[in-house]
Parts: sequence; C-alpha cells; structure tokens
Amino acid sequence: MGFSWTSSELPKLADPHFIDAVGHLVHARQSDGYRFSMALMGYQALYYDPAFEELVKAETKIERLQTVVHEIRRGSFVKEGAEGWEVSFRADILIRNELDPGTNKPIGDVDYASDLEYRDPVLYATDEEGLPRFRAWCTELGLDA
Repeated sequence: MGFSWTSSELPKLADPHFIDAVGHLVHARQSDGYRFSMALMGYQALYYDPAFEELVKAETKIERLQTVVHEIRRGSFVKEGAEGWEVSFRADILIRNELDPGTNKPIGDVDYASDLEYRDPVLYATDEEGLPRFRAWCTELGLDA
C-alpha cells in the first residue's frame, strides 16, 4: 500500500468504538472480498520492583502484587481490490493469567480481563483516493467517519 493516514487526518481512527464497528462490518463480510486478522504478537508483562511491592504491603492489606500481563495483537481490516484499503493497528488486551517463566506464555486458558485497547491505528491505500473511498464506505454502511 502506498498512502497512509492516521488519526490526524481521520480523527475517528482514535475512537475505539469506531474501530470496533469497522471490525464487525469487515468480519461479517469476509466472504465478500474483505479480510479480518488479529495475529498474536506476544505477551507484555509488568513485573513490580520488590521495593514497591514491600511499600504496597506496608501501606495496605495486600499481601502480593500480581504481575500485569497484556496479550499483544496486530490487527487489520482489509477491503480487497482496486478500490480497497486497510485499517491496521496494535491491540492490547489485559489478561488475568500469570506467564510461565519457561515459555513466557500464559499458564492455562487465557482469561481476558479487558476489552481491546487499540494503538497506532493507520488507514492504508494504494492511491490518494483511499481516504475519501474509506469515508464513503463508512457512510454507505452507516458509520460516521
């Protein structure tokens, strides 16, 4: 793809409800020349400093801080063809699982604790008309872009 637009040019890209709506529309039309992808990139963990954990224990009744873990995905919603476009983003999802120190993967079935948090959404197209085409597609399907 040759041209890209961010939330500076298309402010709706910063709205998680808008990204969700586009995703639902693309997902429902996968047999009609659309593609939906949410590839797993990996996991990101916040391990607390022992001094901070001791401070929290001293000030509260909390006995142990659980490591904060996010599942990180790269998502894309694509309308294929000459009139196509792609919305690409990173999605973070808080999970309740601890990570296995040997594999750095969640222990047990993943237990999601939050909705997707979208980061760095970008609209791509092969030509300069991608942005007006995407806006027209949104309008046609009832989305305000």
